Amino acid sequence: MRIVIGNLPDDVSDEGIREALSPFAPVESIKLVKESGTPSALIETAMTREQAEALAKRINGRIYHGRPLRAWVPLMDWK
Repeated sequence: MRIVIGNLPDDVSDEGIREALSPFAPVESIKLVKESGTPSALIETAMTREQAEALAKRINGRIYHGRPLRAWVPLMDWK
């Protein structure tokens, strides 16, 4: 299942995201998107949609390097 995390700091790294999420869930893959505006990350993890939505709620609003994170599960699970 995929989770999108937005409002990341400009100097964010894959490893930093993986480390920050390690207490919550194992991360299979991370795709950082830094092309325009504030960086975002597309996180791939092995869990059900319900579990992913619960995790996104836990992440949403948490402070990461001085920024409140936004997290959500996309409506469609595209491949």
